[in-house]
Amino acid sequence: MSALDKFDLAILSTLQSDARQSLAEVAGKAGLSPSPTWRRIRALEDAGVIERQVAILNPHSVGLTVSAFVQVVLSDHSPAARKLFEEFVARDSRIVDCATVTGKARYIMSVVARSAGELEHFINDGLLATGVVRDASTEFVLRRVKRQTALPLADANEA
Repeated sequence: MSALDKFDLAILSTLQSDARQSLAEVAGKAGLSPSPTWRRIRALEDAGVIERQVAILNPHSVGLTVSAFVQVVLSDHSPAARKLFEEFVARDSRIVDCATVTGKARYIMSVVARSAGELEHFINDGLLATGVVRDASTEFVLRRVKRQTALPLADANEA
């Protein structure tokens, strides 16, 4: 897909704030009529710019009262160890985000659980039981200062 223009950015910004808006509302905010807006949305989806549209849930409302960041150091950096670890990550729904990082840890994960006991079970009987984790450091989230899913579209294009 070619560079995003002002109409694409307006559509993306509008959808990031609330994807439940009608096509007419999105079109109005983008300064287009519904038909070209619909075509642009489809093109943005086909190009992978829009990956999916989801409902963002409040974790506490669904009983997930414990949140933690877990830094992981693998026992070795072989492709087999990475593959085994990443397969574990893909299978466990309590891991809501995972990235490879620079520094001492190889990975950092955001994990949610219903209780501290469930988190302990996840670490001892899940994460460490993979056999490829040398060290795991866990930091409990006390309070979220900022939680945002919208990307900074205007800032990214001004840089």
